[in-house]
Amino acid sequence: MIKIVRLAALAAVATAAATPAGAQVSANPPARAHVNVTKPLILEAEEDLQFGSVAVYGPGTITVPADNSAPTCGPVAEMTCDFTGAQRAEYTVRGANNAIVTVNVTPSTLDGLVSGDTVAFRPLAQATLQLNNSGSAGTTLYVGGEVDVDETTAEDSYSGDIEVTVEY
Repeated sequence: MIKIVRLAALAAVATAAATPAGAQVSANPPARAHVNVTKPLILEAEEDLQFGSVAVYGPGTITVPADNSAPTCGPVAEMTCDFTGAQRAEYTVRGANNAIVTVNVTPSTLDGLVSGDTVAFRPLAQATLQLNNSGSAGTTLYVGGEVDVDETTAEDSYSGDIEVTVEY
C-alpha cells in the first residue's frame, strides 16, 4: 500500500514538473497603439450668395464664380443682368492646422417668394480646402453658383439654402 501511495505521489510530482508554469509568452517586440486626435470641423456661413437682378427675354445662365472672377449672364441677346451687389457666398472653416478637407456642395432649388415657382441652383466651389489656421480666424471658403432661367420663369425674388459640408 505504501508503494502505491509513493507511486501516486511521484506521478503527481512528475505531472506538475512537465506542465510549464503559467505558459505565457509576450510578443517581442510588442505592438503599439496609436491615435490621432484632431480638432473638430466647424463650418459657419458668413455671407450669402447674391446673383443680382436679371431681365429675361429667353433662355440663359447667370453665374457668380467661386474664384472671384467676374459674374456672367447670357447669352446677351436673351437677358440683361445687373450685378450690383452680386457676391459669392463666404464660409469660415475651422479645424486642424494644415489639414486638407473635402468640400461637398449639393445642387438645390431656389423658391419664388410670391409665385412659389422654383429655379434649379448649381453651387460652384473648390473640391478641397487646406486649413491654414487652426485658431479662431479659421480659413475662408467661397461658394459661387449658377441658375438657369428663361422667358417662362416667373417674375419673383428667389432664394434657398446652399447645401455645403466639409469633412477630413
